[in-house]
Amino acid sequence: MKRILFVVPRMNIGGAETYVFTVIKELHQRGYEVFLASGGGQLADKLSDMGIPTFFLPIRLSRPLSAWLLARIVKKHHIDLIHANSGAAGIVAAKVKRQLGIPVVYTAHGIFGNPEREYVIDELDTLICVSEYVKRDAIQRGFHESHLLVRYSGIDTDTFKPDSAVREKLRKQYGIDKDTLVLAVVSRIKNLQHKGHQYLLDVLSQYASKESWKLVVIGKGHGLPVLKRQVRQLGLSEKVICLGHRTDVAYCLQMADVLVLPSRFETFGLVLAEGMAMGKPAIAFDVGGTSEVIKDGETGFLVEKNNTQELYEKIKQLDEDRVLLSTFSTQGMHWVRECFTTKKMVDELEVIYKKLFY
Repeated sequence: MKRILFVVPRMNIGGAETYVFTVIKELHQRGYEVFLASGGGQLADKLSDMGIPTFFLPIRLSRPLSAWLLARIVKKHHIDLIHANSGAAGIVAAKVKRQLGIPVVYTAHGIFGNPEREYVIDELDTLICVSEYVKRDAIQRGFHESHLLVRYSGIDTDTFKPDSAVREKLRKQYGIDKDTLVLAVVSRIKNLQHKGHQYLLDVLSQYASKESWKLVVIGKGHGLPVLKRQVRQLGLSEKVICLGHRTDVAYCLQMADVLVLPSRFETFGLVLAEGMAMGKPAIAFDVGGTSEVIKDGETGFLVEKNNTQELYEKIKQLDEDRVLLSTFSTQGMHWVRECFTTKKMVDELEVIYKKLFY
């Protein structure tokens, strides 16, 4: 069986890291020999515990050193293909491709950055974009359309699925009535604007002061202390539940009814699909690739960017019309299982790999 080496700057919790972890695990189960080179992290440790060979690569510290180390790994372990993730990993992999001629697949989890720095990525064999939005942006930046492919990220539907018993348990634990509408937002909290936490606080304080809604916040970052301070200052301590960083996101999401993500920008919005897989309709600003995840008016709502009043109105609509909420829930689960499963994602990757193997 062919040997595939995945390269990513770090393996903590995040979209690109979860993608790499999921793909490696699935390929391993399919019989491939898979390897990981990264800056380390808890997901790398998990893969190591599963028997996946992992190597330390200081991509963020030194690209020349990382390229030298990566070339040594490729030669020593007779790697057949590199799958790079993130701009820095792509640049390092491109240097090794020039030296050894090894095929390289690259997944762009976000938009491309500085074209002058990342131009070497255009030399790689296949560039996978996680949304049509990312592909359009890459073409506008001068990347060749001929080797740009759109392949959506997959959801582990065995993990992200509804569980009424856990829902009841968590609601009881947090003192939430069974009929209370619970919103959830899952993201890194860089600041209160980046992923839209400020808009959600504004909705709760300015529009929904008389509503019984709860907001569950999952994630950490420099903005979390600021968020907690604002929650106290706005008198929202009874409405907002800050869970911080969690490795059991699917478990925590069981208590929610609706997933909200009023981000300023999203290349795709994987967490929206994760929520829908669990029967949680999604509400997000219509930015970037969110319209490729949410079918507006069928699995959730797309809201005009920065429009707090419309955001409130869409949440209110689902609260008042529980039949519509249930319909969105069912349709969202079907939509995810049709378009965004791990099996579909890895099946499509296998097709790409095999073209480069032979």
